[in-house]
Amino acid sequence: MPVEDRFSQKVIVTLAKRAANLCSNPDCRAVTTGPSDDPAKAVNVGEAAHIHGANPGSARYDPAMVPADRAAIVNAIWLCGNCHKLIDDDPGKFPAGLLFEWQQEHVRHVSELVGKTGAVLRRRYERRHLDELGRLSYLAERLITEKDGLWEYRLIAEMLRFEMAPVLRRWDALRRGLYMKPRTRIANRDVGGWLGDRMSEAQAIAHAFGELMNHEFERAWGEPGVPGDEALIVATCRLFAEMCASALAWEEEVRFVSVHEYFLPVVELLAGVVGAMIDEAAKVPAFMTETFGGEETPSGKYMLTLALTLPEGWNTRVTAATSEAVDKVIAGIEAGELSY
Repeated sequence: MPVEDRFSQKVIVTLAKRAANLCSNPDCRAVTTGPSDDPAKAVNVGEAAHIHGANPGSARYDPAMVPADRAAIVNAIWLCGNCHKLIDDDPGKFPAGLLFEWQQEHVRHVSELVGKTGAVLRRRYERRHLDELGRLSYLAERLITEKDGLWEYRLIAEMLRFEMAPVLRRWDALRRGLYMKPRTRIANRDVGGWLGDRMSEAQAIAHAFGELMNHEFERAWGEPGVPGDEALIVATCRLFAEMCASALAWEEEVRFVSVHEYFLPVVELLAGVVGAMIDEAAKVPAFMTETFGGEETPSGKYMLTLALTLPEGWNTRVTAATSEAVDKVIAGIEAGELSY
């Protein structure tokens, strides 16, 4: 597998310790380390297994993940060699979600062995806290409960990936013409108002994206040295995904409209403009993971430039094309060729 997708020795050692060197399969829980024939050595039969596979074709491989995610401890589960082979030979029977459940249950089991009553109460609190945050991915749950280094930034990356995924799939399908919706017919007299609404909405979507990127994310992850607010991070990421959904709905409105042929050049100027913001927004989770997904705290400043605005001169071009179309419609009405 590529080096960047492998678990580091630090991740492997930490994972084994967190699992108390026990297999995380609840039906196994075999001890994975013990004495060797050599009194100065120990035997280890435990392995750090990928939940989502490290390379294409491997068990539970997720092409949407970046290498830093695949190599992170949140994508790892400690197993004995037999159970590792078992889950990789039959990924249909052992999907990623089940392995995350194994991992969470094993943490609970080991915590009870180590901390007894205190650990039980803490796990109960964590479960209730997660329930208050609503539906989360397994990775997001682990980031929130474990809060390891740079968790705020990694949580943003995972929440955006999870929340935006359905919109990105549908946006791709729309561009490829894989589905249809009933067309809305706009009368000539109503086109001007319809276009004005779409332009106002496009500007509002661009503004909302800018505010979320430039202010709300920074507020959610907190000042340097101050822990972030997971509830605010989750809420902000959902707002960001909601704006992506609004952008998709705008594109559907534009692409499934029926207007007179004179107005088609105007509609062509609209199509894809707001959808381009979805493409830009999709760059954020990968950037966050690649920048903050490693084991070491990155130093320096990092900048991601996104075009979450309307193209320069777009309003002028749309206005000019609309004016030309209106002139043609008026001329057609005066000639008796068109109705208002």
